Amino acid sequence: MPEIGESELRKQIRAGEFKNAYLIYGDESYLKEYYVSLIQKKLVDKSFEVFNLHTFDGKDVLLDDILKDAQMLPIMSEYNLVIVRDYPIDKEKVDLELLEEYLADCPESTVFVMWFDSLVLDSKSAKFKRLSKAFSKAGVVANLYKRTDSEIASLLVNGAKKRGSSLDAVNAKYLISVSGNDLQTLLNELDKLCAFAQGTPITREIIDDMATKCFQARIYDLSKCIVAGNSYKAFDVLNSLFEMKEKPIMILSAISGVYVDMYRVKCAKVAGYSYDDVAKHFNYKRREFALKNASRDCASMSTSRLRASLDAIMQTDIKLKSTAADERILLEELTVKLLMGS
Repeated sequence: MPEIGESELRKQIRAGEFKNAYLIYGDESYLKEYYVSLIQKKLVDKSFEVFNLHTFDGKDVLLDDILKDAQMLPIMSEYNLVIVRDYPIDKEKVDLELLEEYLADCPESTVFVMWFDSLVLDSKSAKFKRLSKAFSKAGVVANLYKRTDSEIASLLVNGAKKRGSSLDAVNAKYLISVSGNDLQTLLNELDKLCAFAQGTPITREIIDDMATKCFQARIYDLSKCIVAGNSYKAFDVLNSLFEMKEKPIMILSAISGVYVDMYRVKCAKVAGYSYDDVAKHFNYKRREFALKNASRDCASMSTSRLRASLDAIMQTDIKLKSTAADERILLEELTVKLLMGS
């Protein structure tokens, strides 16, 4: 079976069409954990969990021990479920061969789930392709990538309704821009906002007052303050980033990204193009909101000022990487230069 996405995996599980093997990976942690838990909930009766459920942390166990449990027969149940999290596929040279042997003739009464959470995979490597091929023949390979902002916004709107509150699509997208697009983080924020709203609509003002801002949102705040010439607020945001123990090089990298976005949008506008054209040309898939913000923020800035700002950012980057100068002072000096139009 070819690789599938979230919608097909959800459809199969809801229909009870379970396969004997699942390889689950991707860049959306919440979805991976959710669907592994859903498979467990559907297949294992809690009364017989001790007999029919076998979970392993791949970093702490040998594949031989995993496969022994995968050969066991279920007790008072249709399936024996084996769940393996973050098994390093290059742990032992023979592991891939053992997995291929097992998957070529896996028991019909076992569902074998291998999923990758914190372990980063190279999906283009020869070993992963071998693993994927073996799982495809025996069952399912599911790539659970991040949902689009529109899909996440829809989830938040429906989630607020289930929690007894209301959130419109515009404010849902605003919440994403404030707290980031990690699903688990957003659902935690939604719980908090709904509890505060107590059945009333969740407004932009409530989001501003209550939602936790992600790192990128704080960087956008910093750039907006700089563009607006608000030095007091700019340094307040910068100080908060230092208090959060953010690394100076990461702060600079994020500032650089914001200014690059603004420069691209400004150049496109001068040439008669929109930020949608920029999104297509520079591959801003699922990050279109960044260009929308950039288009708004750079409206009063000239191309020459943006170039000078990028030069100042580049010089600060060189100093951060090549001198022993105080990193905080370097970023504060850069902030002053950007405020003055450098």
